[in-house]
Amino acid sequence: MTRVDDLIRLLDDEVRQPVPPGATALVARLRERYGDALRAVVFYGSCLRRNEDQESLLDLYALVDDYRSVYQRRRLVWLNRLLPPNVFYLEVDSDGRTVRSKYAVLALRDLARLTSAATFEPYFWARFAQPCALVYAADAATRRTVVAALATAILTFVRRGVPLVAPRFDSRALWVTTWRATYRAELRSERPDVVETLYASAPDRYEQVTRLAVTALPYPVACMATADGAAVFEARLSAGVCRRARAVWSLRVAHAKVRFLLRLLRNGLIFEGGVDYVLWKIQRHSGVEIDRTWRQKRHPLLALGAEAWRLYRAGAFR
Repeated sequence: MTRVDDLIRLLDDEVRQPVPPGATALVARLRERYGDALRAVVFYGSCLRRNEDQESLLDLYALVDDYRSVYQRRRLVWLNRLLPPNVFYLEVDSDGRTVRSKYAVLALRDLARLTSAATFEPYFWARFAQPCALVYAADAATRRTVVAALATAILTFVRRGVPLVAPRFDSRALWVTTWRATYRAELRSERPDVVETLYASAPDRYEQVTRLAVTALPYPVACMATADGAAVFEARLSAGVCRRARAVWSLRVAHAKVRFLLRLLRNGLIFEGGVDYVLWKIQRHSGVEIDRTWRQKRHPLLALGAEAWRLYRAGAFR
């Protein structure tokens, strides 16, 4: 057994964590909608961390056999292939309460590739490196595939993050620094301290997965224990390797921001209420007022792009 095997076993336990009833109700509706084409549903994000289903939209990933099996419109098939994932809105009644979610559609076979180090953009491996619950899996083989991809996401996250921190670091420095880098790669409106809160939600978990992941890196990383039992890591990387890694991160951020903006525009076509939700979230976190007249323009998608640029210039997101 390797430490990666230990990581997979840890995650196999983690994905079985309890979820709020609203998540189960949403998955039931997704199974009705997609039938046998739905292979698994992953739940992640702030609602999972708080184990609640009322304060915000639940974040779900619907992992499917094939895009052609879940869409009747060819345009949606090509959009999901070219710029995954397609994102949709879903709400259900759960015990007399309305539970709302946004769910992303992704082919199960794409999950391993998009969480691996071969994927330049951090969009997928940054998300799936966080704690996830597997609310539904069609069979044991699907469960193994999903859990293995979650482990791959952590390995990729750690591999891409170690060159960004000091040679001697702890798990908090690694995760907080790398999250900040990945947030710069998206159009984020959250406060700078949100990554500290994210790490504080499960510090023992992040230290444990870091201990396991560093053993699979393509360069040596020593793990030492402090007097209080916490782990401290020391990476043996040359200054040149770190400089090149940081330069690549600059390219990664620019590349990913463009793709994130394209996703926002794409979701304006396919996600009913999705753009309004994103703009509301930006306004809530930044305090910058949204000009909602963009929908009334002659070319609303161009107007949406102009509004996004105005908000960026105003500092509403980074």
